[in-house]
Amino acid sequence: MPTSFTRPLPPADCRRILIVGAGGFGREVAEWARQTWPDHAHLVAGMLSEDADCLAGTGCPLAIVGRPRDFEPAAGDCLLLGIGIPRVRRQVTEGLLARGGRFLTVVHPTAVVAASARLGTGVVICPQAVVSVDTRLGDFAVLNYHTSLGHDASVGDYSVLSPYATLGGSATVGADVFLGLHATVGPRISVGDRVVISANSCALSPVPADSLVYGVPGRSAPRIAPGM
Repeated sequence: MPTSFTRPLPPADCRRILIVGAGGFGREVAEWARQTWPDHAHLVAGMLSEDADCLAGTGCPLAIVGRPRDFEPAAGDCLLLGIGIPRVRRQVTEGLLARGGRFLTVVHPTAVVAASARLGTGVVICPQAVVSVDTRLGDFAVLNYHTSLGHDASVGDYSVLSPYATLGGSATVGADVFLGLHATVGPRISVGDRVVISANSCALSPVPADSLVYGVPGRSAPRIAPGM
């Protein structure tokens, strides 16, 4: 077993890195990528968005180079997923994967990641996150800044933890789950797929799939619409 976590680098044949999504989170991902890979920062070359004007008025130096729905990756193209809504993350990513898109995993240098943690493809770990021992992050999961995973916790594919969200030890979060700001899942608690845990709420009992959790202790109700 390795004694320390090794942050992944862009592959040697990477010629440019494109951020998929150009909203607020996409612009953050571009910044974290440049900070994580200072020797490769020049490769962060543009963004993909359905809205060609979404960067107007921002300080982002990148340009929109195409739309995700019809982008055809070229040799040497690498992608970073910068969309913050789980169902949209999945929809856009599956289309790009079907056309040969190659996604990178980025782990900010200020994040603390245990050597025994297992990270899937396309994961984004933002500044000051903590990923404890024997944890698992599924493909395309996001840990935003100041999030934390306790020992043996797991996060499913495409799930998003907003800033300061926390999983207790051995907590399990399914796929396509969204945890709002400061949301918490208690130790050994399981959360089903496509659940939304609202900001400042705490799940202290098992949560079935397709639920909305709100309050402390959290109460769950069926989600009326897909929303997140």
